[in-house]
Amino acid sequence: MEVRDVFKLRKEGKIEEAYAAIRPMYAAHKGHYTTICMFWVGADMMELRFKQRRLEEAYKIFLALLRLYPTMDDQDLRGQSAIMRAAIVVFDHNPKFSMLKFITDWDITRLSDDDWRNAQVNGHLVTSLGMRIVGKVFKEVAGNPTVDMALKAVPILEEALRHSPYNMHNQRYKALIYKIMGKTDKAINIYRHIIAHHHQSYLYQEFASLVTDPKWKIALLCRSVLLQREQKFTQKSRMELADLLYNVDNSRARYELDRCIAIRKASGYNITWHMQNLDATLKDVKPVTDQNEREFYRRQATLVDTLRIF
Repeated sequence: MEVRDVFKLRKEGKIEEAYAAIRPMYAAHKGHYTTICMFWVGADMMELRFKQRRLEEAYKIFLALLRLYPTMDDQDLRGQSAIMRAAIVVFDHNPKFSMLKFITDWDITRLSDDDWRNAQVNGHLVTSLGMRIVGKVFKEVAGNPTVDMALKAVPILEEALRHSPYNMHNQRYKALIYKIMGKTDKAINIYRHIIAHHHQSYLYQEFASLVTDPKWKIALLCRSVLLQREQKFTQKSRMELADLLYNVDNSRARYELDRCIAIRKASGYNITWHMQNLDATLKDVKPVTDQNEREFYRRQATLVDTLRIF
């Protein structure tokens, strides 16, 4: 069997057969075409193993691809793009994998201009590969918001901003860096500009985390709940509202807590000790009606349009 026969197997979708065929050929001779074939068949195999949930084997293939890549002719950088896509999959499946460390070691400036362009697939806009990488980096930073993490992420954000300076998510990531560095006023100013043009529910929830005045927190969280069509995504905002309204308006606090607990139970999540304690404290309180609370949301949401943090 020759390399072209392996490529034919790959084209036919016979990934297992192609992988079994190319491995001994590559072990015996690491030539130009053999190396290219080993890389692409290996990438196919890694994807297949992830789909099969054979995660440890998939990760080992990914590491092998990283070792192989520097020896491969990749003038069109298609191989590098494949590595980036693979890293995203690894990040989603391996909690020990650090996208921040990976892309720092790789050097994000090596990505091509094409990697930073959004694409149209079947009539749908697909976020650029570069921005997907940056998104995973800042998911990691948000999960461990230390000054050290923020400083390591700054060069990555700078590259993303160079390609998409007005991208809403890049602005969110900049605000996160400011928040971690203690420059909350700058983070707040960024969100005031963001919500002037974008009105997704999660933006108001993120904004609420930046302000300290309960009045504005409640207003922002109410708009977040009001804008969210899928109730399962409101449980965090509802719990925050229950805490903020406790001893201010216990009937509303009772309503928000009840809704939060119901959503968590329906989703199979545990009820935390804090929720249980608040539930016990409010056990004799009657919640307001759905209509009453929705009217409250609307009144509070209108305050956001007059938002004056300072």
